[in-house]
Amino acid sequence: MKLDPAVMEKYPGFHSAYAFVSGVTVETEVEPLNERISGFIGELAPRLRAGLDQIPEVRAFRETFAKMGRDPSVFRPHIENLLQSVAEGRFPKVNNVLDSCALASLEGMVSVRPYDVLKITGDVVTTLAGPSEKPLELEGGGREAPLPGEIVLRDSGKLLSAYTLGDSKAAKISFGTSSVLIVIWGAPGIPEDNVRRALDAVCLYARKYCGGHVDRKEIL
Repeated sequence: MKLDPAVMEKYPGFHSAYAFVSGVTVETEVEPLNERISGFIGELAPRLRAGLDQIPEVRAFRETFAKMGRDPSVFRPHIENLLQSVAEGRFPKVNNVLDSCALASLEGMVSVRPYDVLKITGDVVTTLAGPSEKPLELEGGGREAPLPGEIVLRDSGKLLSAYTLGDSKAAKISFGTSSVLIVIWGAPGIPEDNVRRALDAVCLYARKYCGGHVDRKEIL
């Protein structure tokens, strides 16, 4: 996993990290994880009462979206969507891997996303979109191409994610997934400590709630 220096040149203050986790078991329900989620949501509630626009990390992501040319009120940041769901009394439960990543996202106020290693080809790099990228088949539905200069995640043959669009279906977690690449993206203005906190949390949850082994982790 690499970080293209061009990303830091264009977006100073951007921080990212990753972890490779093997031996996971994907399950729909892990009760201790559900309990941890419920407990943290209770801890988070006071921060939400003032409104999402008062959370510095949300503002940092929205400003970065705008710099990339996206209207953040139309293309809302991942962390903002998570916080809005929590504020409405919902946690977007899918499975233990994705739920662990969502919880770590909330703990660090950054974006934590997993990818199936067996669906990845070659090296993975966080880099910038070129002038004529192909549209992503998005996990949430629809097709959209990243804008030139947008931060993207790609392997040697395809785009895996785009900063303002979210993940493609290309390396989606499924019940057959056993090895996971977890990628964490912050935004300029968000301290590296947020990324580190999310990385430590998701590695703990991958071991504790997904049965995985963290083979490697790194702040880039």
